[in-house]
Parts: sequence; structure tokens; C-alpha cells
Amino acid sequence: TQTKELIDKGHLSKLQIRVLILKHHDQKFDTYEDEIQYIISHPKRNRFIRNLAVDLRGNTLVLFSRVATHGQILFDSINSFVKDGRKVFYVHGGVEAQEREEVRTITESESNAIIVASYGTFSTGINIKALHNVIFASPSKSRIRNLQSIGRVLRKSKDKTHAMLYDIADDITFKSKKNYTLNHLIERIKIYKEEDFNYELSHIKLK
Repeated sequence: TQTKELIDKGHLSKLQIRVLILKHHDQKFDTYEDEIQYIISHPKRNRFIRNLAVDLRGNTLVLFSRVATHGQILFDSINSFVKDGRKVFYVHGGVEAQEREEVRTITESESNAIIVASYGTFSTGINIKALHNVIFASPSKSRIRNLQSIGRVLRKSKDKTHAMLYDIADDITFKSKKNYTLNHLIERIKIYKEEDFNYELSHIKLK
């Protein structure tokens, strides 16, 4: 059964996807790893993700790939920026199952918490119905990983019928050559089209 069919039948939350394409200065990367290191360590990009996560209302999940070099940076930045006692959780492979369950239990009773979590840990480790927003902070072209991650935010709860996905992408085109992760975005958009998800594109210049 296609996810869209379950959404239309009311079994899952209605989904809206906003693809936010961040425009960087043109540059060339010799390898995929060089580009990833540039992206995850980019202070303006991380600040953009922090501001987005903090500005969103509802329980928000921020997904990343690299724990020490990205997840920790995002968590520290978000945790130091929130106000009014807003809860921020950090979940990765090193977090024990009991602690993950505590995060899940607490978040189910929250309405405005932020969870910064690794893709792998969250796709198999936590099941939270009361998730309103998900942010893809790291690029991925894996169909299974992307659909699993989207599935996490589609679960319905008593007070939740809609879900938002913010797909962060990076345009670092050099001359006419697209960068590696921009090509990954193209693959994700193919998935969104195949699944008949509603999505819109926004181009944002990093400031």
C-alpha cells in the first residue's frame, strides 16, 4: 500500500514537504567526503537549521548522519538557543535503549520539544506519535532511509492530523556541474513524485 493511499484514507497524517535549497558560493569538490565535511561544518548552514528548529511550533525532529562532527554541534547550538525551558533531546547510537524510551515517553506528553537524532538510531529506535515536524539536516539519497524517516512523522495522535517535512539541500554548483548532494536531492524529489507527496521548492541564499 502506498503511503499516499494511507494518508488519503485518514490512517496517517497529511504530509507537506518543503524543500529548502541553500545557495552557497560556487566551488568544486574533489570527493563526496570533501563536500560533506564542508556542509556539516558550515556555520551559516548550521545556524539556519538551528533557527528553523527553534522557530517551528510543535514537536520537531532534526535528523543528522554524523554524530561527533554534526549531531553534537546541532544539539549544542539548539540547546543553548531555546528559551522558556523548552526541552531538547539528543539521541544517537551511544544512547542506551532505556534512555531512548524515556525520551519517547517525555516527548509524547510534550507539545513543543526538539529531538536531535541520528538517522539510523531514530529509524529503528523510537516510535513517537506526537511528532509534528521533521528536518533532514544531512543529505541522503537512500530511498529506504528517507521513507522510514518520513514514516516517523506521519503517525497520527489525538491532537495531530498534519505533518511537515523540511528537506535541507545545498546548491554548490560549480560552473554547470551540480555538486554531489544536489544530485542526491534530485533522487529524493523522484521519491516524493513517485509517492505522490505534496512538495514545494524554495531557494534561499545563505547569509
